[in-house]
Amino acid sequence: YGLFRFPAQQLLNDGNLRDSTIVDLVGLLVSGTLAYPWFSYALDAARGEQVDIKRPFANRKRFAYQAVGSFWFWAGALLGVRFFFGLPSILVLLLYAFYGYLIADGRADGGTHALGTSVRLGEGKRLGLFAFAALFLIFNLFGGIALGFGFSILNIVGAVIGMAVTTSVTLVSGAAIYQAVLADSPIRNERTGASKQRIKKKGKR
Repeated sequence: YGLFRFPAQQLLNDGNLRDSTIVDLVGLLVSGTLAYPWFSYALDAARGEQVDIKRPFANRKRFAYQAVGSFWFWAGALLGVRFFFGLPSILVLLLYAFYGYLIADGRADGGTHALGTSVRLGEGKRLGLFAFAALFLIFNLFGGIALGFGFSILNIVGAVIGMAVTTSVTLVSGAAIYQAVLADSPIRNERTGASKQRIKKKGKR
């Protein structure tokens, strides 16, 4: 995403809000789509299982699901920040926070289905999710704190390392929260075509 963030900021500094928003959105879409395997790895880690590097690539369609989910998620979040003082972005986060985990867990047969299921999954738990979101935001800001001292090579490297650590911890923590919320939700017994296929494969093993 950083490859897109820098030119987007340059455009914003030049007063070109529209093009800056487009570049930012493209960057978020690309990085959000490529993040799909890490949602799968985070679920493995949260469950105490050995991380299966190859598993996310066994079903390539989920990258398409992730792309659709990422587009709507980040479009809502980015437009909320740029044009409405960030308030809609909070709502987007609280409603759709689990879409990536649902796709990686095989509980969604499409990106929009994952977004809708995430809304249902978080019902009655919004306040707690807001508290976690605020905590993770502060935590990740500390990860990139090196950039607060300027855009030197050393500071950029420090921020990349810091964010690699904080985002990894955030993803695994989010997976643990997803597991806890799912265990307490009626949708835990719902099976999509993807999850039925996964269960069938496990049975054969």
